[in-house]
Amino acid sequence: MAQLKKKAIDIEEVEEYPVSRISVNEDGVSDEFEMPAGYLDSDGVLHKTFTIREMTGRDEEAISKSDLRQNGAKLITVLLERCVMSIGTLVKKEVGEIKWKEIIKSLYVGDQDYIVLKIRELSMGGEIEVTHICPNCKASMKTILDVSELEVEPFKGERLIQFELPKGYRDKKGNVHTTGTMKLPTGYDREVLTPIAKKNVAQASTLMLTRLCKFDDGISVTEDVMRDLTVRDREYLQKLLQENLFGVNLEVDVTCVDCGEEFKGNLNSINFI
Repeated sequence: MAQLKKKAIDIEEVEEYPVSRISVNEDGVSDEFEMPAGYLDSDGVLHKTFTIREMTGRDEEAISKSDLRQNGAKLITVLLERCVMSIGTLVKKEVGEIKWKEIIKSLYVGDQDYIVLKIRELSMGGEIEVTHICPNCKASMKTILDVSELEVEPFKGERLIQFELPKGYRDKKGNVHTTGTMKLPTGYDREVLTPIAKKNVAQASTLMLTRLCKFDDGISVTEDVMRDLTVRDREYLQKLLQENLFGVNLEVDVTCVDCGEEFKGNLNSINFI
């Protein structure tokens, strides 16, 4: 995928109060946007569109609580719960608070990040300021990019991805289990995994694969099962997942204005808020 080529610029060149390009009605609710994948409800109905409202000071206070700042995934959930007004035919004020929270958490991570990007654009304009450190000369620089330039990787169309492990899991009876399906991560998965990943990436990978994978023959997939897989099998599953992820591309190419070094910079969906 082609990456953005961004150069650090003088922050004074940026408009102080950028104007949103998103139109809203008299109630402050946006026009409909379309998620890359969409929410599939328990009746099998696909809801792909969503509407949002602009963030307020109350929203800022709500997402600034210390416990949320420790887990960016929970912060995203709270922001979406508050600022998303509808998903398809489902309307926030009609669904109820508890059910609405469940719907928001069950959205795919790629859909969540795309909605957050739109809330950011509506609330604070289209420009995002990110600080990067040059790996060569260690210079700190401000990089400004426009959200309209961010690429959105399309949904591949598969909600359950078939897999066949190179080696497979051998149980205590000697049976080898190799085939199964993998689901895509949701907001709830991200909430659970984020604090663990900060402490132990490999442990987070184990838990992620445990939550996402299911063997065809019905054998229970536990963390111990995932720990017993070979590194080759685990890397196969991680690569398969990566190939099927979608949503906002959070990687940009940056050029240092001091030394000319070109390097890759990473955004985070938290940068949108």
